[in-house]
Amino acid sequence: MTASPANVVRADPLGIMPRYARRGVPGRDVAASDAGIMPLVLPGEEVDALGLALLLTLGFSLGDRTVFRDIRRLEPGEIISHADSGQSGRARPVRPNESSPSDSQLLELFRNALERYPSRQMPIVPLSGGRDSRLILLGLRSMGLRPRVILTGGGLRASSDAIVAARLAARLDETIEGVQPLAFDMGREIWRHQAQNFESLEHGWFLGVALRARALGGPVTDGLGLGVLATGSLMKPEAIALWRAGATDELADWTIEHAAGIGDEFLSKLAMAGVPLASADEVRHELVRTLRGLDHLPNPLGAFSLFHWTRRGISASPYGLLNPRQTFAPLCDAQLAAATLAIELDEAVKSDWRERILNRFDDLSIPFSDAAGNHWLVRKARAGLYERLRGRLEWSKFSRELPTNLQALAGSLASNGGVRWTFQRSALGLIASMRAATVVNGDRNF
Repeated sequence: MTASPANVVRADPLGIMPRYARRGVPGRDVAASDAGIMPLVLPGEEVDALGLALLLTLGFSLGDRTVFRDIRRLEPGEIISHADSGQSGRARPVRPNESSPSDSQLLELFRNALERYPSRQMPIVPLSGGRDSRLILLGLRSMGLRPRVILTGGGLRASSDAIVAARLAARLDETIEGVQPLAFDMGREIWRHQAQNFESLEHGWFLGVALRARALGGPVTDGLGLGVLATGSLMKPEAIALWRAGATDELADWTIEHAAGIGDEFLSKLAMAGVPLASADEVRHELVRTLRGLDHLPNPLGAFSLFHWTRRGISASPYGLLNPRQTFAPLCDAQLAAATLAIELDEAVKSDWRERILNRFDDLSIPFSDAAGNHWLVRKARAGLYERLRGRLEWSKFSRELPTNLQALAGSLASNGGVRWTFQRSALGLIASMRAATVVNGDRNF
């Protein structure tokens, strides 16, 4: 994204690049940097109880809400000007084209998006076993641009994703590096949530890759964006059936149940410990309102992930953990988005547009990780002994430095496991990061 004039903050048409404004402060409503980082959080900043509850329940937030009452996220296409004393310009989000695109049109639009790569330097390419990163890698190579290095998480046999990434790199004769997992580090965890603008419980898994890319320097690609129109969190048979039946309330319940959040029990414990949180009914009402607001789109369930989950959950990955000025995300291209948003829900479910485009220049015959049958080769990646011991000590120190009302919750997570456990640990890291950012004369307001 090109920089806006000094007195203007302009959100991109998808709302992917984070932009923020302070509510209702004439002349100071512009509160976002070109780097996409949340504006200075003021001492004594008050928590938005609904924004925080949404984040902890879903793993991401919705609409313009953040975890702070007076800071909002700009909507897709919104413009704010200092010169207008904080008056907003007309929002111009990307809108679906009038007709569904052909595969030839999609391929042309994708290549056009790649041609907007702002540098001729060889980029770092994080690669998984999925479709988005492979599409970008092969697309760049078709233009004669090879990666400087491929990065994948864990050892090269740490997951089926890593196995597929290693096979692709070997077949293409590209350099690949498996980034080892990181043990818990208190300072790094607090930095992570601040760098992610307090918007996500995810991306602890990406942290090692992101830090390695930052250390190497230079441009880096990211696959976030339009792939979710085919495989987003609501593009599942149960969710689709509820939507088609007009059962929006039940769909909201299903979404909460399957979300990357912390679970009802842990949420209740946080509320009992004094963390300001809106009720479950308020969270559900906001989610229902958001879902109904997408009814006019050809693929509302895919669009939910694009306009909400992607920009909240994944935008924190390239535009926080990575250097935003050096990150290239071609699957966030506005022209490609207008075309893919026009693909109807039924068509999106039946055929993934990314696979159809990949078929045009992918002749490697290497299956994606979700169908690779490589799980028997997986060697569970784990930090080294020293890192693990240091991580345990850091977690103990982190737990002790939490307020008394949260220490017991941190202690209860020491021996737990599973997916919810990772998000619960992340939630405590988020709360600690928020507290660190809002300290006033040694006191915190929650």
